[in-house]
Formats: sequence, C-alpha cells, structure tokens
Amino acid sequence: MNIPLPTKNKKTGKPETIIGYDLEKLGWGFHFFVDSELNAFKAAYIYRHNPYGVRVEFAQGVQRWMVTVFNEFAASIGLK
Repeated sequence: MNIPLPTKNKKTGKPETIIGYDLEKLGWGFHFFVDSELNAFKAAYIYRHNPYGVRVEFAQGVQRWMVTVFNEFAASIGLK
C-alpha cells in the first residue's frame, strides 16, 4: 500500500508530497519505505511529536530508506 505524505518546503513554502511505499502495520507500530534519505527525514519529521519514537534507516534488501513509527506497545517492551 502506498501512502502520500503531505509536507511543505521550508524555503519556498510550497506544498510537497512524499510517497511512502509498502506501508506495513505491526503490533508495535508501522513502517514504510521512501526513495531517498532526505525524504525519509522529511517523513520522520511529520511524526516528530510521536511520544514513542521514530527511526530512519537504510533497508539494504530493498535499497530504500525505511521510516519506522513506534507505538505504546513498542515503548513498553523497549523498542525504540
């Protein structure tokens, strides 16, 4: 499942959309992939107020950047 993530360009003020690929919901949160490191950090910024954490890392197997957003259960078992 692909997801559009609306953002705003800080310099120009214009709206932008990041496309997230392969959204997967799990018991401890969810993750999705994006095409570039910059888009991964922009996507993570959208979830910056999540109290349980957000992680950005390169997924070698699919050659894309992965954004992981954790939930309360992840925090309770020490994932973050």
